[in-house]
Amino acid sequence: MRPGGVDPSARQRFYNRSSEGSWVSFAAHRREVTARLAAAGGQPGASLGVLGAGNCNDLDLLRLAEAYASIHLLDIDAAAMQGGLAHQFATAPAGAQGLRERIRLVPCDLTGALEVCHEYAVAPTSGNLGRLRGALALLPAVAAGGGPFTTVASTCALSQLVSIFRRAMGEGGAELGPVGELVRLQHLRTVAALAAPGGTAILFADVVSSETEPRMLDAPAAELAALMERVCREGGCFPGMNPAGLVRLLDGPPLKDCWAGAPEGSAPWVWDLGPRSYLVTAITCRRKGDGGADWLGGGRVG
Repeated sequence: MRPGGVDPSARQRFYNRSSEGSWVSFAAHRREVTARLAAAGGQPGASLGVLGAGNCNDLDLLRLAEAYASIHLLDIDAAAMQGGLAHQFATAPAGAQGLRERIRLVPCDLTGALEVCHEYAVAPTSGNLGRLRGALALLPAVAAGGGPFTTVASTCALSQLVSIFRRAMGEGGAELGPVGELVRLQHLRTVAALAAPGGTAILFADVVSSETEPRMLDAPAAELAALMERVCREGGCFPGMNPAGLVRLLDGPPLKDCWAGAPEGSAPWVWDLGPRSYLVTAITCRRKGDGGADWLGGGRVG
């Protein structure tokens, strides 16, 4: 079997199992993510959708359930979400147990293309490639996840999705770049489509690992932005995860028509995953009050 021929769903479940015990090491990263999401909520009836929730180690679900009337967690790995939810509420005060009813788990393929991705990885034929490109040119059927939401967030999911499809295409393959672009554009348009008119979309993006950029581990917080800029300028960031490139996609046609203003990038921070760390930034966009473009319902994205 080719290296990319492992079922991507099984691979993701393996990654989730390996990090499920990382609640303590995630603390600083969880504070950064949760603070931004909580600040975007708080209105009566506010709703939150999280793409790539996984073990929920980067989400303080009790705090978020206080800020939102409903929360929908979306991920391919149902067991990881169930375990994360159970872990957080196992030690919650008795009075907070009712908040659990605000949280809904939605197991789903965030791309709608993982099955055909696996088929191509096993048998890289022109027919399977055409099917893969066709699947990525459509929005996944995530409307069943309960959107649109007052706030929608992608929690470091994009880098994982890009990695899955790059592995299936094979390093050096002629279609590696074009398929990677389809994955990025599909995910960003999915995030945009799930944000309600007047709502907020936040893309949390992990840019580089300490395995290739160990200076992040000792750099003062005030120097991380310059470090991230240097890494991206030198081509050291994860494929497709240069924040400037993501902002250009979000602020270009047709996504630009969705937003009430230009996307805003945050100062980066370090996410401690245990065996390695990542440099992370948040890109925030606000939907127009009239909704702007609408791609829900399976419309083509490319």
